[in-house]
Amino acid sequence: MATLASIMNRLVSESTAQVELRMREHFIESLKGLKTLGLSPSSRVLSISTGDGIWDYLTLKTLGNEINLVATDVVSNPVKKDDQILLQKLGKWSFVQVAADGALPFANDSFDFIYHQDVIEHTQKPYGFVKEQFRVLKPGGTLLCGTPNLFRPANVLKLLMGRLRFPVKIGANEEIGDYIHECEFHERHLELLLRESGFSQVRVDSVFFGLHFLNLQFSAFPASAWGRLMSHYIVSLSQK
Repeated sequence: MATLASIMNRLVSESTAQVELRMREHFIESLKGLKTLGLSPSSRVLSISTGDGIWDYLTLKTLGNEINLVATDVVSNPVKKDDQILLQKLGKWSFVQVAADGALPFANDSFDFIYHQDVIEHTQKPYGFVKEQFRVLKPGGTLLCGTPNLFRPANVLKLLMGRLRFPVKIGANEEIGDYIHECEFHERHLELLLRESGFSQVRVDSVFFGLHFLNLQFSAFPASAWGRLMSHYIVSLSQK
């Protein structure tokens, strides 16, 4: 069973897929936009399912070392010890273990910004998952949610072959265990879920239109109808 790579190894790896690079690029630009809109240096930020900590690293590097970043996961801290030290040098980083599909151990209106990448597709209760984040987010706060697009080319091929079904195991590692996709989302489905949970001003962006299994990119951030429909990844930015 594989182990999680260290943050710096992931950042400098020459084998990183194009879609991963585009996800990081979109994430950093989103953070810069929030900073411009008034996310203060003393803001409280919540990282849902931190994994190896790479998104926390990018957040602290982009937003500054005064950010109070609380990372969570449903397992005991999966971030490598050396990476925990690295994150704590960058800013106010701490970790809290949470229950899967359960209530978050935080008070109402606690955080200015919440984010998660490749997480919502793993939950069995996506509405409750998002509703809890709405509860702990401050009025005017922002949620960034990234997830694989249901209609990406690989899934279309599986559908034509009669092999697209959920839940599905897509991998595993020692720190976190099996990766199970309970369900996946398309652009409109994700938008409606967020609005039903109480969020307003929901925007969904498309990331990487191409053939991920060939690492072939047609468009980094597609705007055309086909590019958006069949992008590999979708990212929503929603305001409470």
